[in-house]
Amino acid sequence: MSTTEAIIRTLSFPVIISLTLVACSQQKKGEADLPADMQNHEFLEYSGGQAIFDPEDVIRADSNWKILLACLTPKTRVELRQSGISFAESQLMLLRAMGLIRIDDGKDQSGVIKTVMPILGARAKQMLDRELRGLARSVTTEIEGDLRLLRGALNQAGYEERLFTIFFSFVADGLVWIPLRTQGVVSEFKLTPEKPLYDGVFWGYYPKRAFRCGTNIALGNDLYVLLTWSDGPRGKIQAIFNWPNLRRIHKDLAEHGRITDVQLLRALEPYGIVNNSGVLTVPIIELKGTDLIFLVCQKMALSIVRLVTQKMDTDRLCREYGFSDKEKAFVVAYHEWMWELMEELVDRGLVKKPLAFAKPEEAGPREIGQLLFVAKGSINPPK
Repeated sequence: MSTTEAIIRTLSFPVIISLTLVACSQQKKGEADLPADMQNHEFLEYSGGQAIFDPEDVIRADSNWKILLACLTPKTRVELRQSGISFAESQLMLLRAMGLIRIDDGKDQSGVIKTVMPILGARAKQMLDRELRGLARSVTTEIEGDLRLLRGALNQAGYEERLFTIFFSFVADGLVWIPLRTQGVVSEFKLTPEKPLYDGVFWGYYPKRAFRCGTNIALGNDLYVLLTWSDGPRGKIQAIFNWPNLRRIHKDLAEHGRITDVQLLRALEPYGIVNNSGVLTVPIIELKGTDLIFLVCQKMALSIVRLVTQKMDTDRLCREYGFSDKEKAFVVAYHEWMWELMEELVDRGLVKKPLAFAKPEEAGPREIGQLLFVAKGSINPPK
């Protein structure tokens, strides 16, 4: 759902792109708290995939990352140059158009430059994660019963090993975004005069999480091919479920209801997700009232939306962590919360990490195949 590497990132079923928080502190950070080296940071995005320029490419170009770090504490152009950073006016124009900085400019260009891309250092991230783990505990208590119902429904269908992937990618990183957009907590994905080059939220943090996961999705024509990923087995996942192959799977299913591409079928066979006729043998969730799995997932998604929006104070997050607006605060905090939630569920024994995530070195093709499932149908935002 950069970390959530979505294939087609949104239509009516949004994906987080991937798939963690970041606050812009008003104070200077020490090297141990916020290193200058980009390789120490994780970068993520929540987007519909509409971008004239990729935000990560932009921040890696020229001295742009240095500008962003320096302007976490607002600076004029003169102050920025005095700090030893060389830059061209075109860099500032691009960073501003991408929504990564704000410039309070006068005619004489004496205005203040402020980074609005969330960037969270070690101290702030630790404090926020601790806070969000508490929220994860309270939400777990509320949804535990429905989670057990989902496990029972999956067990009955023969897919008991898919509880983690379906709950994460279909519920926590899937259905929730529909009411969140309808309620205006997050905005629709589209390029606008205010967002002319990039339609989403892009952020970074330090240090990298020990474990995180995200959702890749190929979608269109009321068909969604969903893949849950994590960093550990990334190479094994990309060997088969890379973007071109996910698109090919989606295209064949949308047009023929099965895999007809002979080359693709042969490549998929070791993963245990198709039969000899090309029919998928993975869970297929029907987005309608007769599908028990969908009904339970939708109920949990609505519970999560209600609880998180009630208990996550975005005004306070903006004040305490320096987020420039409430949407950025929510998007970043929600993603971090998702991972805290999954860790909480695993710790309580309510879900089990797939072998591909728990022991990626032991995962074979069939364990990688268990990360993929399909949803079909259209869904209207709940009223």
